[in-house]
Amino acid sequence: MALSYEDFRTSLLSAEGRGHLGIPLTDAEAAQVHADAASSQSWYSYWLTTPAAAQTDAPAAPLGDHDLTHILPLGPGAPVPAGPAPKKKRVGLWVTLSIVGALLLIAAIVVVVAFTTARHWTKVDVPEKPETFHSEEYETGRFDVTMDTTNPCTVNQDWTDCINAMAAQYDAACGGVELTEVATPLCERYLSAIDEMRALDEPGSYVATLGDYGSLSRTPELATRQVSNNDQKDAVTHEAVCYLGFIGECK
Repeated sequence: MALSYEDFRTSLLSAEGRGHLGIPLTDAEAAQVHADAASSQSWYSYWLTTPAAAQTDAPAAPLGDHDLTHILPLGPGAPVPAGPAPKKKRVGLWVTLSIVGALLLIAAIVVVVAFTTARHWTKVDVPEKPETFHSEEYETGRFDVTMDTTNPCTVNQDWTDCINAMAAQYDAACGGVELTEVATPLCERYLSAIDEMRALDEPGSYVATLGDYGSLSRTPELATRQVSNNDQKDAVTHEAVCYLGFIGECK
């Protein structure tokens, strides 16, 4: 007749009893099974299925090739060392490698898209400095002629001498230069007066009264022009690149 559950538990506490039952547990493992009711019941239920349990008062046969890996744990979180543990599949490693591969593929796709859609533009580091100007007076090469009220002749002066005096005024102010629009008609009138006096010249003639013609003087015509300060500077730029709209130098 098979042992009772209590006798089975008691037998676990001695190496001789475990040998009789055919239970391959160390002293420490047997103590853990004995202390845990669930583990004890599981081992007892298993033992009842062995040939040793069917023999009354006979030494229990060895467990032989029976697989004990299905027996409940000795205690919370502690499996029974009933034989070599099955090889664990490297599922975690393959999952990790798959994740790393996917991330590398995504990164490669992002890099390709970034370079193929990159936007190149010219960034201005220092703006262009426009050219500035200043006003400057200059001589145009023409001359203004004015006439004052001082007649070059005098009363009772020889007529010819008066003509020569007026001719000298004309030559000094109007001759040999380009005149302005205002000076040209003045000099023309002055020359006409001289020609009229020459037409009236006779020996012994003299100046009785002074006319309206005075002395002439000329001055260079001045104008104003804008002259460059030669301070224009080109802008300082460089070629910028923007990736994906936010990486690099983006506007």
